[in-house]
Amino acid sequence: MKIFIFFVICSFLWIIPLAAVEFDTSTGEEDIVFMSTDGEVNLGDSLAKSVARQFYIVKDADMQEKVEKIGQRIAAVCDRKDIIYHFAVIDLKGADRQDDKPIINAFSIPGGYVYVFKDLYNKAANDDELAGVIAHEVGHIVGRHGVKRMQMAFGANLLMILGSQAQTDGHAGRAFEAINTLMMSYGRDDELFADKMAVKYTKKAEYNPEAVPDFLEKLWEVEKDEPLRPYISQRSHPYLAVRIAKAKEEVLGKMDFNSYINLPTDQQRN
Repeated sequence: MKIFIFFVICSFLWIIPLAAVEFDTSTGEEDIVFMSTDGEVNLGDSLAKSVARQFYIVKDADMQEKVEKIGQRIAAVCDRKDIIYHFAVIDLKGADRQDDKPIINAFSIPGGYVYVFKDLYNKAANDDELAGVIAHEVGHIVGRHGVKRMQMAFGANLLMILGSQAQTDGHAGRAFEAINTLMMSYGRDDELFADKMAVKYTKKAEYNPEAVPDFLEKLWEVEKDEPLRPYISQRSHPYLAVRIAKAKEEVLGKMDFNSYINLPTDQQRN
C-alpha cells in the first residue's frame, strides 16, 4: 500500500511542472492551466495559420497599420509581457459571405493574437473605440481565457497536439473548431474581467476609457435591431446590459441610473 501511494505521489509531482497558475480572474480565484507559456505561444502560432486559411487578411495597409499601432500601445501597458502580441484586420472570404449583414466582432487566440473584423473596424467611430475593443481582447489573453476554454472543450492532450509546431492536416478540422469555439460566448466573469482590463488599459495607454461602454452600447443596438449570426457578438449575449453597467461603473466610479434600470432583475437585487 505504501509503495502504491509513493507512485501516486510521484505521478502527481510529475504533472505539476506542466501546469501554470493563470492571472487572477475577476473573482480573485486562480485556476490551473495545463500549458506553459511556450506551449501557449506554439498553440497560438499554429492556430494563427488556421485563421489565415479560414479568413481573409484585409489588404489595406492603412487599416492594418492603425490596428497594429493601437494594439501595441495597449500591449505596452497590459499586465502580461511574457509574449509578443500580434494584431490584424480580417474578413470572411468571398465564397463564405452569403449576405450583406455586417460582422461586428473581434476575437483573440492564445499566445497573443488579436483579430478585428473589417465591419467592426468600420463601425468604430474613432481610435478610442477601437482601442477599447482591442484592449478587451488583450484582457482575455492576459487572463488566459482562451487556453482555459479550449482546455475545457478539447482536453489537455488535444490542446498539446493543436499547439504542436508540426501540426498536420489531420488536425486542421480541430483547429477550425477551436477557433470557432474561441469566437463564441465566454462566461460572464471572463467578459466582465476583460471589460475591466479594457478600461484599465485604455486609460493607461491614454485613450478615452469611456469608449469602452460606448461601443458596448453600439453592440447592444446591433443585437436588438438584427438577428444574431454566427460571427456577430454572440460572445456578449445575453450579458450586454450587465457589461455596459459594470464598464460605466469602472470608468465613472458609480453606476448611472439608465444602466441600473436596464440590468436584469436578479442583478439589481445583488
